[in-house]
Amino acid sequence: MSKIFVVVNPASGHYHRDTVGAAIERAAATGGRGLEFREISAGESVSDIIRAAAARGFDMFVAVGGDGTVSGVVEGLDGALLPIAIVPAGTGNLLARGLGVPLDPVEAAGLIAGEHAIRTIDAMRVGTSVFVLNIGVGISSATVRDTSNADKRRFGRAAYVGTGLPKLLGFRPCRFAVTVDGRTTRVRATEVTVANCDFIGDIPWPWAPEILPDDGKLDLCLLLVPTAAESIRSGLRVMRHHRKPVPNVRWLRARRSVKIEANRILPVQGDGDLIGETPVEVTVLPQAVRVIVPRG
Repeated sequence: MSKIFVVVNPASGHYHRDTVGAAIERAAATGGRGLEFREISAGESVSDIIRAAAARGFDMFVAVGGDGTVSGVVEGLDGALLPIAIVPAGTGNLLARGLGVPLDPVEAAGLIAGEHAIRTIDAMRVGTSVFVLNIGVGISSATVRDTSNADKRRFGRAAYVGTGLPKLLGFRPCRFAVTVDGRTTRVRATEVTVANCDFIGDIPWPWAPEILPDDGKLDLCLLLVPTAAESIRSGLRVMRHHRKPVPNVRWLRARRSVKIEANRILPVQGDGDLIGETPVEVTVLPQAVRVIVPRG
């Protein structure tokens, strides 16, 4: 009999056992499958919990939380192509948005037993950790560092906007050396992002080439040093969903690896969490994750 392991991040703030938990239980019962819930306590590692569950024979995993919870499940599976269902309960839920998973947690839970498809997507490795959305250095990582959990719970995604807009206008540029598949580009920039998913916040990446999470490649966005007026115009274009190219944005594409170095130590964010400091090396993991998505 198929067995489903559900990992829940109660700190995400959008999980309600009476509704979301009950919907998952109904889905498991419909398919006649075993089910086990596990809430994460402070300080516990999602990847360690998932690794132990996989060793016990569970063959489907449900991530109830934000993008960081999903990344922890992916990391814990250690490349095993077992299906993952995403029940969005975090602040951004960017992977769910990018894959068309319903943002309503109860609807998303319904995919487990309802009509669905499996999409196999790429991932990224940094050290021993695995990520599925993006790795960022510069404005994005400073914004993640300085946005409190209390503000995220209170304001949702708007918390990042409140922290990020001053960063956009006041961040001190760096000199970056960005090595893509062995070839180094040197730029003066305020942000370098390695993207596997085409969403930032709740809108598509502005001015971007087509970013696909299952093409075996990663896309790099280099935000070169703009004037104050360019920063304001760029911010307005993002908010208005304009996709007109911007002169101070450059795109590169990686098939194997990326290394980001800076002339001063900067924080690094991965899928919305702080993961370390520069320099950082990212390895492409093609076709590494199987995710349950709506059919069609």
